[in-house]
Amino acid sequence: MRTNLIDLKKFSTAAAVLLAVGMTVAPGMAQTPPTAPPASPDTTAPAPEQAPSGPAAPNYEIQYNGLVDGYLQYQFNNPKDSQTLTGRVYDVRHLTPALALAELNVFKNAKPGGLGFKATLIAGDTADINHGGLGVGGTGEGRWKNVQQLYGTYAFAGAGGGVDFGKFYTPYGYEVTESNANYNYSRSDVFGLLPFYHFGVRAYTPTKNGLTFTGYIVSAIIDTPDAGVQDDNKEPSFIGQVNYTDPGGKFVVIETLGGGNEKPFGVTTKALLSDTDFTYNVTSSSLVGFNYFYAKYNPDGADNDTTQNGYAVYFKQTLTPKTGFALRVSGFDSKTQGAPKVKPYEVTATYEYKAAANFLTRAEFRHDHSNIANTFLDGDGVGSKKEQDTFSVSGVFTF
Repeated sequence: MRTNLIDLKKFSTAAAVLLAVGMTVAPGMAQTPPTAPPASPDTTAPAPEQAPSGPAAPNYEIQYNGLVDGYLQYQFNNPKDSQTLTGRVYDVRHLTPALALAELNVFKNAKPGGLGFKATLIAGDTADINHGGLGVGGTGEGRWKNVQQLYGTYAFAGAGGGVDFGKFYTPYGYEVTESNANYNYSRSDVFGLLPFYHFGVRAYTPTKNGLTFTGYIVSAIIDTPDAGVQDDNKEPSFIGQVNYTDPGGKFVVIETLGGGNEKPFGVTTKALLSDTDFTYNVTSSSLVGFNYFYAKYNPDGADNDTTQNGYAVYFKQTLTPKTGFALRVSGFDSKTQGAPKVKPYEVTATYEYKAAANFLTRAEFRHDHSNIANTFLDGDGVGSKKEQDTFSVSGVFTF
């Protein structure tokens, strides 16, 4: 799973709490950009902001693209020693210019009845965060931290659809790893609860009347420093997804449901995860979005079940071809038996300016609040606050 907000020492069972909310200073995990259903379903977040002009001619040659993402952030309590911030996923550094993500995609689209592949190579803080936290070493999931995706594809002949095998992004969640594909620069609170990637096989149908179905058999549905590609329980987990895109282009609905028995942190755990995403294009230049997430974790032989409910509400307005703004409210509640309920929320406002076709800049203000004391850093660098305000500037160069 992804990010964490509260000190784990407040809870009695580390495994149960990390499954519940994981709230540590070292952040967590993610997905891929908001678009309509792709030929190979890397992308599971909702609808495009503008209707596509029409399908491009297929390109079956080896191709590449990528990005470089950096930011500078100020936390208004100004904690000492440029410490990493709690309550965040990727934008975790205070007053330190940071390379969040450098990404290179190398891929070959599969011809109908043929084979293809995709490799996503990454570096920067995100590589560590996605595989266990800042400073993760070369053991466990950290062994694969620079290879975010690597899978082969077989495309069905005829109407479309196909099968992928390897390591790929999770289908869970509205927001994604690449910040330029999201409406805001920072990620929502609910984003921190979700898995990030899986290893296994997925099969997806052609899109018909706006509907696409995808099924997954994966090694693990819960991401931890010790589980993701690997899982000591040796039992597969299963995920199903239904994606409906209104043929008229007004809305997209995506429902994802999955679960299984796994063994994160050496504890056999039964997991059930459900995610609902909805996007409605109000006009050609504005949209609203909604994300709801539910999870249930039951560690075997322990009386400490965890239940989570998370939400995020989005609004995006394009002002000119180069400018726009986005608003977001998100939060969750997480309850583990024998521990206090955790209920953080955040409010974010983001202004963006496209300095060039391949260079997106953003300025963002965010307010975080938690019902748990001693969550956020104060001016002395000590976790003594229930609230936190931050301002960030960021830039993403794409190629």
